[in-house]
Amino acid sequence: MRISTYRKALIVFALIASSTSVGLAQEISIEEQLQTTIKVPKLLDRLDLMYVEKVDRNELEINLIKGMYNRISPFSVYQPTEKLEKAYPNHKDLYGSLGIKFKFKSDSIIIKEVLAGSGAEKAGLKEGDMIAKIDGTDFENEYYYIEVAQRLIGDLDSECKIAYVRDGKEETVQVKRSAIKGQSLLIMGDKDKKGAYNSYEKALPYFDAIYPDSLTNGEITEFGIRYMLTQLDPHSSYISLEDLHDMESPLKGSFSGVGVRFQIDKDTIVVVQAIPGGPSEKVGIMAGDKFVYIAEEKVAGIGMKNSGVRKRLLGEKGTKVKVKMYRKGSDELLTFTIERDKIPIHSLDTYYMAAPEVGYLKLNNFSATSVQEARKAILSMKRDGMKDLIIDLQGNGGGYLMTAVNLSDELLSGKKTVVYTEGRAYPRKDYDTRRTGLMEEGRIIILVNESSASASEIVSGAVQDWDRGLIIGRRTFSKGLVQKPVKLTDGTTVRITTSKYYTPSGRCIQKSYENGSVAYRKEKYDRYSSGESFHKDSIKLNLDDKYETKIKHRPVYGGEGIIPDVFVPLDTTGSSKYFSKLMRNGIFNRFSLNYVNDNRKKLQSKYPTFESFNKNFKTEKVMKELFAAGEKEDIEFDKDGYNKAKETFHIRLKAQIAQNLYSYERFYEIINELNETLQVALKVLESGEEFKVLD
Repeated sequence: MRISTYRKALIVFALIASSTSVGLAQEISIEEQLQTTIKVPKLLDRLDLMYVEKVDRNELEINLIKGMYNRISPFSVYQPTEKLEKAYPNHKDLYGSLGIKFKFKSDSIIIKEVLAGSGAEKAGLKEGDMIAKIDGTDFENEYYYIEVAQRLIGDLDSECKIAYVRDGKEETVQVKRSAIKGQSLLIMGDKDKKGAYNSYEKALPYFDAIYPDSLTNGEITEFGIRYMLTQLDPHSSYISLEDLHDMESPLKGSFSGVGVRFQIDKDTIVVVQAIPGGPSEKVGIMAGDKFVYIAEEKVAGIGMKNSGVRKRLLGEKGTKVKVKMYRKGSDELLTFTIERDKIPIHSLDTYYMAAPEVGYLKLNNFSATSVQEARKAILSMKRDGMKDLIIDLQGNGGGYLMTAVNLSDELLSGKKTVVYTEGRAYPRKDYDTRRTGLMEEGRIIILVNESSASASEIVSGAVQDWDRGLIIGRRTFSKGLVQKPVKLTDGTTVRITTSKYYTPSGRCIQKSYENGSVAYRKEKYDRYSSGESFHKDSIKLNLDDKYETKIKHRPVYGGEGIIPDVFVPLDTTGSSKYFSKLMRNGIFNRFSLNYVNDNRKKLQSKYPTFESFNKNFKTEKVMKELFAAGEKEDIEFDKDGYNKAKETFHIRLKAQIAQNLYSYERFYEIINELNETLQVALKVLESGEEFKVLD
């Protein structure tokens, strides 16, 4: 007789529960059975089968346990012996530690508690002491509690030298790793230490013992999975049920809700825009209206966060929500019943004619609707006389692979490979152009920076490799890994890196992640200190990974992202501490929203179109009101700070007023005066000199 996988799992679980969890306070539900007996083994199987490189299954499981162990807070390698003996009756302590509970903050350990009878107590360490070094080494290379804990642990009665700071004074002391009465130390997830618990099945009772009520097996396992995937590469990831909707909606291009853009101003939820054609606009909700009640729950003046508003307004299509709104000029609250519907999420921030015969479009990601949005924009600008096109991918972190391929198809003529993928378990697959595109003629410029990644790099790489246009800006992020989503038994999802992608010339632009995910993500910020953000000559070319473009045989390089044809240094002028302070504290946002709400009818009458506003609106008088708004929130007017960033002040304020008065898209038509990379691109098109390399 064949037994189903699910029933096998339950039988195995029953055996595990009876042998290892007897007497533990935490009861394990059916959901937890799935977590412990199906979810983890299935994930390990998938990684073994699909991952881009060969994996060590034992190491995967050790990293899973490390991630679970890393969640203990405040962290302590010791736990009461009485608790642990129920789960591990035959355990014997083979190692010792200092005997402290601690928080790991930035580059030091803050002692939260010193255990009675510990080596730390005997050495005179106290709560609040800040440990800066252990045996002469600081914590610059540690990012997780587990990494710090491993440095604290050693043989019983061994000693370590601790440098700590107390009351601003640095001291040094020797601490013995002695046994502590009533406390036990179990090694979790360490292949180098004898007696370590390195299997998920054996480690789980530890967490049942120390979290009998406050944390479920499912929750602690999620922490472990996230850490385990991070140790593989920076882009394999775990998506909980809670996060799934927020992550998928922008890429799918829609969500279900009431259709408003809002902003929270001093505990008040203010409508910035009722999305045209959406449910809220249909019932008469207007920009400037303020939510007081949502579904009979008062939401004004209670400190509601953005996530709380979204939770109350989002919902299944066809469901209804009753709201009460305050509108300026009305004596009573206005009541609306809104029927939720699908709300489009646009990946195209804006498009407009940036110069005679030059179109500009800005994409914020590569979603299911991006190509459709881009085609509509291109057709519209062609009717306005567009011949050349600038595509702004600065800050665009990517999205769907096929969207990048299809957008490239609009730019490349004939049948051409846009990108190909290849992995350990997945043979080479080419993605080619398939149809006649809307922009196969005319000059193309792609704008990029250090935050342009993945799909942005596919488009940039294809345009560059086929000598179709110029890439202008700074070196891209360098992400050349492809992920496939895998749904687990409880509905959560993992995105597993299965392949690398290669540009048409054969280069893989994925940068190294050998030093871990934290260092990997930090690399783009290191370009600032290395000088690369300001000087093209500071870009380190990988001369051993050299390729040629397909038509003009220009040199291009792998492993370093897409290096632009025309470099534009990071512009740090035009700002000041005063400007930054107003921005960080949300003064610009709140002031411009309130200014428009207080003067909406007057402004609409005086500037009936955006064109009239852009041409005639002056910010000098309004600027003084902005300064006053800042002073009300304890940000003193700084004349020197204003003069240093004067142009930026006026352009930013005008752009934000335009956004609130007209639409989000209009913001960019004004703020792009500060977009140095775009301004360089316009000059390149006007000159035509740089395009000669493509002739």
